[in-house]
Amino acid sequence: MVSSPARRSGARPMGTVVYESVRDAIIEGRYGADEKLVQEQVAGDLGVSRTPVRDALNRLAQEGLVTWLPGSGYLVNDLTDQDITEVFEVRRNLEVLALEKSCGRLSRVQASRINTIIEEMAAADPTDAAAQFDLNRRFHQAMIEPAGNQLLLTMLDQLWDHPVSRRITRSYIHDEENVGRMIEEHRQILQACLDDDVQRLTTLSEKHMTEGYGETLSEAT
Repeated sequence: MVSSPARRSGARPMGTVVYESVRDAIIEGRYGADEKLVQEQVAGDLGVSRTPVRDALNRLAQEGLVTWLPGSGYLVNDLTDQDITEVFEVRRNLEVLALEKSCGRLSRVQASRINTIIEEMAAADPTDAAAQFDLNRRFHQAMIEPAGNQLLLTMLDQLWDHPVSRRITRSYIHDEENVGRMIEEHRQILQACLDDDVQRLTTLSEKHMTEGYGETLSEAT
C-alpha cells in the first residue's frame, strides 16, 4: 500500500509525486513481485485521478519495474539475475574508472567528510535499509568526487537513482554483521585512496561491489 501523495507534493508536479510514491512502494516491497496494479485501484489508494497514475505506471514500465498486461493492468516485476548483472557490470566499470581518477586526490576536507559518513553508518540502525542505502550512496559518491570528469560522475549519479539499482541495493541483507563488514570495507577503500595505491583501491572496490551484488543474486535465485 502506498501513502497519499498529497503529504509529499508541496509545489512539485503531482505526476512526479505519484511516480515516486508507486516507485518507492515497489522498491520497499509494499507492492510485491507479481502483484497486479490496476490504474483505478492505485488512483483510489492515493486519492488522485487516473492520469498521473497512468503516466507513473508507463514510466515504471519503461524502467523495468512493472510490465504492462494488455487489458488487465500492470504486473510488478521481480528482480532477475539479468537485472542485477546488468547494473553490476555498468556500475563496476564506471566506478572503478572514477576511483582510478580520484586515487590520491582526496583533500583533507573530503577525507574528513568521508570518515564522518562511515561513522554515521556505524552509528545508524543496521536494519534501517533506507538510512543505510543513503549513507552507502553518500560514501561511494564522496569517494569519486575528485575524479574531475563531470559526465562520469553524472552517469554514476543517474545509476544510483535508477529504480532497479535502488531496488538491488535496498535488497542487501541489513543486519549488524553484514553492515559491519561493509563499514570495514569502506574504511579500507578510503585508506587505499589516501595511500595513492591504485591497485589496492581497485581490488578492494571490485571485491566490495562483487560481494554486494553476489548477495542479491543469491537472494534472487
